[in-house]
Amino acid sequence: MRPTPTTRIAKTLTVILTSSALAALAACTHPTRAQHDLDRGWVAFGNVGPETTRGVDPETTPEHVAEYVDSGKRVILTGSVDQVCRTMGCWLDIRGASGATIRVMNRDHAFFVPRNARGREVHAIGYVTVREQSVETLKHLAFDAGKPQAEIDAIVAPERTVLFIADAVVLPPGGLDAPATAPASTEDATQ
Repeated sequence: MRPTPTTRIAKTLTVILTSSALAALAACTHPTRAQHDLDRGWVAFGNVGPETTRGVDPETTPEHVAEYVDSGKRVILTGSVDQVCRTMGCWLDIRGASGATIRVMNRDHAFFVPRNARGREVHAIGYVTVREQSVETLKHLAFDAGKPQAEIDAIVAPERTVLFIADAVVLPPGGLDAPATAPASTEDATQ
């Protein structure tokens, strides 16, 4: 039996409406918790980049970062600030609900976080990786954390460590000191 013109029109309309509905659903996105907080006045340190979206940018905690190690996926890490570099604010440790922590390094020392951010909720936007840290780096980090000299001197071997390399760190506003500024390079001073 041959389809009537009305049947062909109905099928065409069904295809058009189904395609439109699917396109509308695909356009319906929800922000990540970090984006929600940014939109409500939280302060970003570093380069947040494009808006973060649920279902596109994975949201995780220190307890669950292992699945993203060296995946190349931009991840939103959430927890509370446990430690902050006391010298410049170039790294922080984020603690999850279970007490697990991960070191967050600010990509290329491109930004610093306030050194009085300890205890605050935090989101970091970046990538999870494993890196070998030299004895020199480990001693530097221990010094920045205010560790006793005996503990610093006891560092004698490099370590492979899971790190979060942050493009940005997002903190609630209010009560934060201004972040440190990078010292001028010697090239800048001579020009």
